[in-house]
Amino acid sequence: MNIYDKAHELAKALSESDEYKEFKKAKEEIEKDEKAKEMLKDLREKELEVQALALSGKPYSEEEKKLRNLYEIISYHSGIRKYIEAENRLMVLISDIQKIIFKAIDISLED
Repeated sequence: MNIYDKAHELAKALSESDEYKEFKKAKEEIEKDEKAKEMLKDLREKELEVQALALSGKPYSEEEKKLRNLYEIISYHSGIRKYIEAENRLMVLISDIQKIIFKAIDISLED
């Protein structure tokens, strides 16, 4: 058994999954809408800013509040909402696969 062949099989199965197909479709819709693309870019930048502040130990409650407000505003845009929901479902799938692999080779995520 070649482990790389199995990895390619898994990648193919992921690319054929409903989660990936929904994500890809939602992403294509966002790509067609410049305003939505810009809004999503702003959201990602704010997420990174809050994460960086949290990791640095600096206060970030004000930036976190701005991020929550941005999420609320974006939730009214159906295309972005669909994209984020599809992205989250895909990330859950990938995370579940990672847990299965780590469990099989006895690696704890706490290590």
